[in-house]
Amino acid sequence: MSVHSPSDSRFRQILGEHCRLLQGRIDRLFAQLMIWQFCAGLCAALWVSPQTWSGPHAEVHLHVWAALLIGGGIVAYPIYLALRRPGLVWTRHAIAISQALMCALLIHLCAGRIETHFQVFGVLAFLSFYRDWRVLITATVVTTIDHFVRGVVWPQSVFGVASASPWRAMEHAAWVLFEVGFLIRSCVTGKRELKELVERQVNLEEARSSIEIEVRERTAELQRAHDQLEEAAEQRVVAEHEHELLGAQLVQAHKLESIGQLAAGIAHEINTPTQFVGDNTRFLKDSFEELSPVLKKAEALADSVQAGQSPAELAGELKASLDEADVEFLVAEIPKAISQSLGGIDRVRSIVQSMKDFSHPGVEGMSSLDLNRSIESTITVARNEWKYVADMETCFDEQLPLVSCLPGEINQVVLNMIVNAAHAIADVYAAKDVKAKGVITVSTKHEGDFAVIRIRDTGTGIPESARVKIFDPFFTTKEVGKGTGQGLSIARGVIVNRHAGSLDFETELGKGTTFTIRLPLVGPTAEKA
Repeated sequence: MSVHSPSDSRFRQILGEHCRLLQGRIDRLFAQLMIWQFCAGLCAALWVSPQTWSGPHAEVHLHVWAALLIGGGIVAYPIYLALRRPGLVWTRHAIAISQALMCALLIHLCAGRIETHFQVFGVLAFLSFYRDWRVLITATVVTTIDHFVRGVVWPQSVFGVASASPWRAMEHAAWVLFEVGFLIRSCVTGKRELKELVERQVNLEEARSSIEIEVRERTAELQRAHDQLEEAAEQRVVAEHEHELLGAQLVQAHKLESIGQLAAGIAHEINTPTQFVGDNTRFLKDSFEELSPVLKKAEALADSVQAGQSPAELAGELKASLDEADVEFLVAEIPKAISQSLGGIDRVRSIVQSMKDFSHPGVEGMSSLDLNRSIESTITVARNEWKYVADMETCFDEQLPLVSCLPGEINQVVLNMIVNAAHAIADVYAAKDVKAKGVITVSTKHEGDFAVIRIRDTGTGIPESARVKIFDPFFTTKEVGKGTGQGLSIARGVIVNRHAGSLDFETELGKGTTFTIRLPLVGPTAEKA
């Protein structure tokens, strides 16, 4: 165990406090003891001393005044110090001197009876409570001087005999020194133990202080870490929100890109029926111009007959006009032209309505969607992408219930799948340099709590090396400039992340690929979506 040097102020401060508290309690204890000793001296002067000094007759003796005055003088000042100045060095030594003198007085009052000498040993034992060996030395010196002086001058008052050898005083002093030796050792041991206790207390305080500092530092570190985590969490929330916005913008941009790519095909799809509607309208215009003279001659003939004139000449002219206008041909072709025009108008209306359904589904959040009708509109919009390379086959489950989803995003996913299927088939026949068509099959089915969409093509299939990366952003198996690599990535994000569904595929090289979309009939909440 390390020993604190005197320069260690905290050690000395605590040791001093302990010593002062201990010695102050002992001072007050001796104050009570000295009061008791004073009373005992008076009792001895009244009852014991007269019989000891004057035989069996008890009477008030001069010793009573000695006990009262001398005893009072011996204990008064030490009691004052013990009560008013406890813990001081001078107080301890004053009490030690007082105790030695009181012992001498009591021995005198009892005429030097041997049993009264034992109180010296008791007083020395009490003084050892101070754990200050110097106090024992003071008491021993006073006691020794008293024994020697009174042993020479008045041996009866200390030894109870009229004359005593000087060795008698030395014998008493030796016994006192014998006890004091043990008591000094006890004081030194007690003081050392007290120092060890104080040292442990100082070590504990230092350890506690060190722990408190470490705890404060650790608490500060934890607080900083907590603040950093909160800041990181806030940044993550902001980043996730920005990511969601970016994802939505990316989906919208891809959708607009798809619409832009489909614009030419849609324009062609609209142009074809518009063209024959225009041709038929011009035919009807020309036919009306040809029929107009015939109608006028027929009106003139009717008027002539009504007026009672001969209609022979007008009838001839009407016949000539009918032959010239080829009315029989017009009667046969005009209904066909009207029917074709109405069909063309219906076709344009259908394309426009499909485009409208695809581009503006009508709601931004989750809503119930007729999946079959939505897929039909998407097929119509993408017609120009697939009609030159594939035949479209559909197999819709008529019992399929409405599906809770984001209509615009589901339309975009189906469009991506159909366009990819058309491109895969085009690659097959481009490689074979043939003009045959493949087949794209789109089907829906109700399976438990899910609506299942399968889009199958007879294209090239997906290479083994590309299958694990097929849904990675910006990954594409198409030629440079022909694909962005975003379609399937966006599709998976829409189906899996925003609809809690699944998007899987089965493929076989040279035979084609089937993508399977599984959508829960009751989708996530609008907040999650």
